[in-house]
Amino acid sequence: MITFEYRFDVLPGKAKDYRKYLARAGKDIWLKFSGVRAVRTYQSMLGGASPQRVVQVDLDSLAALEKILVNQAFKKTKETFHGLVTNVSDSLLVQVSEKKR
Repeated sequence: MITFEYRFDVLPGKAKDYRKYLARAGKDIWLKFSGVRAVRTYQSMLGGASPQRVVQVDLDSLAALEKILVNQAFKKTKETFHGLVTNVSDSLLVQVSEKKR
């Protein structure tokens, strides 16, 4: 399993458009594809540091991510997303340990 994580800020003045995006084109976009196990979305509690939002997508494999990224419908939705956000960065993560109480 891999985790694709991306971090971003919503562009100033685009918050309303971003909310519309989440309700329409961006709604559950990742869950429409096979190989996706889970999606977690976070927002900064403090609001001071950038980026304000983080999305983590757990996938079966890198191949599953590759198939999603070349999908034409996904590309179109991604283009809309990038028109609403800034300071975008991403990472591919693999878990190396977990400790629970």
